[in-house]
Amino acid sequence: MIDFAALALGPGIAAFGRPVTVTPLASSPVRLPFAATGVWTVKNTSIQLEGDQSMNTTVLTLGIRLADWKYRPEQFSVVRIPAAGFYPDEGSLWIDDIDPDGQGGATLTLKRGKPPEL
Repeated sequence: MIDFAALALGPGIAAFGRPVTVTPLASSPVRLPFAATGVWTVKNTSIQLEGDQSMNTTVLTLGIRLADWKYRPEQFSVVRIPAAGFYPDEGSLWIDDIDPDGQGGATLTLKRGKPPEL
């Protein structure tokens, strides 16, 4: 079986990835912030509203290789991405959705602001 994550995903993230710092949920047992790497993307998208109206918004994602992360990504964990300018204030980005690709990677959809209180 071909290890896609090692042959393609790893070198791709090594070439295009940016350093990030992940702070797991406060409720997670003994999990301290850790350094990781991911490919940061910003995509503009249009959302269809009622009638003929639409709204433009931005979708923030981080492509990762799961084997490179100290812990599995968790919803509501805080992510700091200095290269993107999202690090000065605590809780500037957080994981809203985790979409594994079945090949050893995942796309994390991020939201701005503080994560919801659990």
